[in-house]
Amino acid sequence: MGHYEVLGVTPNASMEEIRANYLAHVRSTHPDVQTNAEEREGAEEAMRTINAAWAVLSDVNERSVYDRERMRRAHPPVTGPTFTAPLVAEEAFRPFDDSDGPSFDERDDRPITPARLPGWLVMAPSVLLLGGFGSMVFGSMVGIGTFVDFGLFAMLAAGTLFLMAPLVALGASRRSDRHP
Repeated sequence: MGHYEVLGVTPNASMEEIRANYLAHVRSTHPDVQTNAEEREGAEEAMRTINAAWAVLSDVNERSVYDRERMRRAHPPVTGPTFTAPLVAEEAFRPFDDSDGPSFDERDDRPITPARLPGWLVMAPSVLLLGGFGSMVFGSMVGIGTFVDFGLFAMLAAGTLFLMAPLVALGASRRSDRHP
């Protein structure tokens, strides 16, 4: 039984869901709540399992390693004779790793946690850029300087929002790390 199954959550559950399920399991199975000795022993073993799952899933780095290892076990590499294409320059060098830790799959570039950018910040730069360009073209064709100025301002705002988006994502990530 995996850590997600122990806490009763799905692998794509948020940290809030994981924490809520952990607390619910702790409240219901804690050994101090049990009345007789047999139930208490079973509860102690259950608490060890629940705490082990919480220790892994509550830490972002541990959860990432656990998820990658779980995915690797679910999709083992193909064995046997296979065709290998000639190496490209970027693939020619692979450093040797003799550590006993879990192997890192370089092809796995999926984010471990979902993006935390607000929807308006995702769409606003492209809308402002297109609107500003259109306003500049229209203002130039008609000869109205106000439209050209508005277009320049909109394109400048689009660039600012585009550069600001990673900072907002980083701030949201740091906030969620402090308050799981």
